[in-house]
Amino acid sequence: MQPEAVVRELYTAFRAKDKARLRELIAKDVEWNQCEGFPGGRSRRGVDDVLAGILGTNHSLWSEFRAETTEFLAADSTVVVLGAYSGRHATTGKSMRAVFTHVYRVHGGCITRFDQVTDTAPMVAAMS
Repeated sequence: MQPEAVVRELYTAFRAKDKARLRELIAKDVEWNQCEGFPGGRSRRGVDDVLAGILGTNHSLWSEFRAETTEFLAADSTVVVLGAYSGRHATTGKSMRAVFTHVYRVHGGCITRFDQVTDTAPMVAAMS
């Protein structure tokens, strides 16, 4: 599978909360780096840490949480994705929309590294 196809499939699996498929797409020793200002954001190591942190944190803090992609830019083993997060905070009920850039490294049909850049201000505002 080409790197861009792997990354596209990752978003499909996240939306479906398909842990089995996510485990196939994410390398066991993945490096996963989220912005420190992102709720629950930090560097994670390994697919188990990623799944617990991403599926656990995002979906417990936000209802209707989505990562909507608008553009995929692929070069060799690197895929850059542009898009926006949206959702409603579970406690305050406030909505947010925050743009993001995701950078993936894909080797052997698996994601080996993820780096996130996002505007966390809308998320923080919705949480207060």
